[in-house]
Amino acid sequence: MSERTSVEDALRASEERLRYFVEHAQDIIYYCDTHGYFTYVNPTVARVMQYDEGELIGRHFMTLIRRDDRARAGELYMRQLVERTPNTYFEFAAVTKQGDTVWLGQHVQLVFEGDAIVGVQAIARDITRQKTVEEQFRRSEARYRSLIQGAAYGIYRTTMDGTILDANPALAALLGYDSAAELMALNMSAVYRTPSERAQIIERYRRDGVAVAGLDVNWKRKDGTPIIVRITARVVDFDDGVSCFEGIVEDITAKRAFEEQLRQAQKMEAVGRLARGVAHDFNNVLAAILGCAELLAMRLKPGDPSRQDAEEIQKAAERGANLTRQLLAFSRQQPLEPQVLDLHTIVRGVDRMLARLTDNIELHIRTPGPPPIVRVEPGLIEQVLLNLVVNARDAMPEGGTIDIVVESIDLDERGVLAYPGMPPGRYGMIAVRDTGYGIAPEMRRHVFEPFFSTKDPAKGSGLGLSIVYGIAKEAGGTVTFSTEANGPERGTTFQVLLPLADEPR
Repeated sequence: MSERTSVEDALRASEERLRYFVEHAQDIIYYCDTHGYFTYVNPTVARVMQYDEGELIGRHFMTLIRRDDRARAGELYMRQLVERTPNTYFEFAAVTKQGDTVWLGQHVQLVFEGDAIVGVQAIARDITRQKTVEEQFRRSEARYRSLIQGAAYGIYRTTMDGTILDANPALAALLGYDSAAELMALNMSAVYRTPSERAQIIERYRRDGVAVAGLDVNWKRKDGTPIIVRITARVVDFDDGVSCFEGIVEDITAKRAFEEQLRQAQKMEAVGRLARGVAHDFNNVLAAILGCAELLAMRLKPGDPSRQDAEEIQKAAERGANLTRQLLAFSRQQPLEPQVLDLHTIVRGVDRMLARLTDNIELHIRTPGPPPIVRVEPGLIEQVLLNLVVNARDAMPEGGTIDIVVESIDLDERGVLAYPGMPPGRYGMIAVRDTGYGIAPEMRRHVFEPFFSTKDPAKGSGLGLSIVYGIAKEAGGTVTFSTEANGPERGTTFQVLLPLADEPR
């Protein structure tokens, strides 16, 4: 009897300790029957859910779960009973008696007697503060991601070896890719026009430890179109020892083109002012030289050696007069009187003259499609064609081919990227292509500069392309060129774009 009493006392003590632990636990502890009705709740349940303990006994636990979480909870616990899963964990929103929301993280365990399920017991913890912090973090992350995803500039993160860890849609669009995921499948070196340029940037960082700030680099789009971008980047070191670049990218291709056009316009304006200041006075001097040379030639007999010198003086003065005429055309001050002209008709009207300029060169003229109707001053288109063909001829001293194509073209928002400063629309285009020696890279930026020429001074004044440029700009168009100085496809193509007369400007 003594031993039995000792065992019973120990059991009572153990039960008391267990009850004390459950009753004073900071977590919610409760029991339910197999149908989900409370059979026991500890005081914490009542405190958290704001009910009296007596109000909860016999109440179904689902009535405490917020309506939008009940379906998930019911599905989970029904599956637990059917599949006889010993333990589950579930986070849900509960509703207190006062209607407040409390987030609970709950472990539910099945209670077995033999093979039969006789009830469930659960321990739940109030995780409202944790959920609030998580929600704030989620919203902050969503705002941050929205900022990055919706940014107008390209934003990216890469490893040192060029693996793209993250990129926003703006960067993908800038480079012509359909999505950021497509771009992230590449190595960063693939977007550089010259992969070694990226290697030099990385090497400079490793040597100097200086982040990239406002660096202009040469990239290329998916279709190979070259672009110029300005990169601002920093190096970030993560806790796991990985270092990466975080960068912001701005496409400055158009900006560079506008700056170049501005510099070109300033040069043209300066030369125009100079030309206007000296052309008329210079013509007066030339007129005196021409008159004296003609008088001198008339006085000399045809066989006199000095007569030839007088004729050379006369020819030189005539070349000077022609140069001043070009200067005045280049710097014209009088208002233009543009007219509606058919480019096909104009090019067909000067084909014989152009053929006489290209004796040892094969000349092809094509006028496909409907005729481009443009608004420009008469005579200027002939001057454009003449200058471009003469320029092409002089680039092929040993002969070759000149192809002239005059047609209408439609430029969308992608197409105008090849013609900086021009809006989308319909244009008349004059394209002149030669098979000559091309233009060397170091000379390309000077092509439209007045008086710049690679020819012998006796063969050109360097004003031809400047005049073409001025005529196109005056008509609301532009001039571009592409050239290849080496290889089987060498040669140069000049394209003059003029807005069609029916296009509003």
